[in-house]
Amino acid sequence: MPIDITLFLQNIQAALINRQYHYAQFLVDYTINVVQDDARLETQFSPFDVSIGLHPGRVRQENEDCILAVQGMRTTQEEFGLFVVCDGMGGHDRGQEAAHLAVQTILETVLPVIGKTNLPLSERILVDGIQAANRAIYVRNQGVHQEQVAAGSSPTLSRLHHMGTTVTAVLLFRNIAYIANVGDSRTYLYNQSLKKITKDHSLVAQLLADGYLQEEEEMYTHPSRHQISRALGVKPSVEVDTFMVPLLGDEILLLCSDGLWEMTRDQKIEAILASSWANASLMSNRLVQIAHEGGGKDNIGCIVVQLQRRADISSEETVLFGPVVALKK
Repeated sequence: MPIDITLFLQNIQAALINRQYHYAQFLVDYTINVVQDDARLETQFSPFDVSIGLHPGRVRQENEDCILAVQGMRTTQEEFGLFVVCDGMGGHDRGQEAAHLAVQTILETVLPVIGKTNLPLSERILVDGIQAANRAIYVRNQGVHQEQVAAGSSPTLSRLHHMGTTVTAVLLFRNIAYIANVGDSRTYLYNQSLKKITKDHSLVAQLLADGYLQEEEEMYTHPSRHQISRALGVKPSVEVDTFMVPLLGDEILLLCSDGLWEMTRDQKIEAILASSWANASLMSNRLVQIAHEGGGKDNIGCIVVQLQRRADISSEETVLFGPVVALKK
């Protein structure tokens, strides 16, 4: 199964720059294992224009955001893309541990299925990967909890050190974007206008939906804006929202943590993605820059995926957005 090694190296480079050394080592080891398994690493194979943006921001030294971007071709000669953004949480660097564990588990769960089966791909693959990541974090939390209680910590105090993470993930296959999310990391779709596909699992999002907040702008300033209502690692299983978006072939997808969208606004994000002269690299760099300029109070993580029009898609299509199907709420 050919995999774009240039993009894979972007993941490693971003991890090293952000001092995520354990994650970088995992990616290096994974690359070696891929070669040993006879998968081909291609330097000239790039189905999509993809770029990664990762920065700790102005306030925090450690970056608890973790990102993954992989693209390649299945044995059926069909192109695919797998993209993941996680935003970890937890004291004593455990947020970074949770985000890294989630991304690693999703990669190890999803990519073999993509490469070793000829069956059509679907959102079920993403859900299985996210559930596996949730279980891995939950089990590790339980192990730490038992160790701390055995060492004399109170059960209540021990649980304060539990870790968790948000996740938003996209699987591109056959001109369809399968999207999944837990928490408040987002996936946007741009095609002449910006559309937020995912729904935040947070207190302020629920307050807005219930009418307790009058304007969406209040989400950015509410004192409880960082309280999320759903995350990986909290329970043995987690509810995952999934969406299916038919693509025309010239859209742009943006996956990002709240460190990006909260420090900017959707109007600014839209203006950058609307730049017809910019490639994915320029867009991701500019998005990180405006989040930094907007305060940089949180870690910043994003992936920009600029699609290329496929020859088998009719140019007579007039629909700007295909129908977004919420597969599970």
